[in-house]
Amino acid sequence: MFWSDGDSDGEFSNQYALRQHRRDASGHHPCDSCDFVGATRADLFIHHGQTRHAAVCRGCNNGRGRIWEWESQEYLDHLEDENVCGLCETHFQTPSNLEHHEMTHLERTIECYGCYRKFPTYPAMIIHLEAATCASGINIRDLNQSAAMCFQWKAYLEREYRQELLERVDLEAKYGRVYPFRCPGCELSFTKLSGLFQHVYSNACRQDLHEGKMAKLIHWLENRHDSS
Repeated sequence: MFWSDGDSDGEFSNQYALRQHRRDASGHHPCDSCDFVGATRADLFIHHGQTRHAAVCRGCNNGRGRIWEWESQEYLDHLEDENVCGLCETHFQTPSNLEHHEMTHLERTIECYGCYRKFPTYPAMIIHLEAATCASGINIRDLNQSAAMCFQWKAYLEREYRQELLERVDLEAKYGRVYPFRCPGCELSFTKLSGLFQHVYSNACRQDLHEGKMAKLIHWLENRHDSS
């Protein structure tokens, strides 16, 4: 069903879109649920953010924003279909891009094994260590060696690379792109330990980061490298 403005040729998918069009045309910005009238569109957006009288998606209309009926099915479908961040209303091209963006809103609670920096996720902390940017000096070869030493190594490590990882060989320098790590849940392979952790942390696999063999690997890495 479409809603029409009798004074123009425009058609609108819902009453909220039609009302917003009329507000913009009149230069006034009233709330449909109370007596508030905003001097600007931004004032009305702020009002809705404070009162929840309507939902605002600031990423709509090329950044101009749009007002939606609060918790309507149309609004919820919009969030899913357009990969919209529910916290900052930014639109993303893919669900994967949205998922990575949402991590920026997470509280930094994961403390590094070797320094006092904190990260929003465990995989982010492992990436920090692999990059050799930690003041502790822990690097990718340290982590690979520890992963190969863990008694659960058969669950997530290809046998042909284990000895070299134990000997702290830089596999990328020696072979180029190889995939020594694999997910215990779905057998997907990864070039780095951080890639494995990122995969398990996401919703892409039934394997859980803090259960089973992955939990035991994390516990082993903590025992090996956590200086706190």
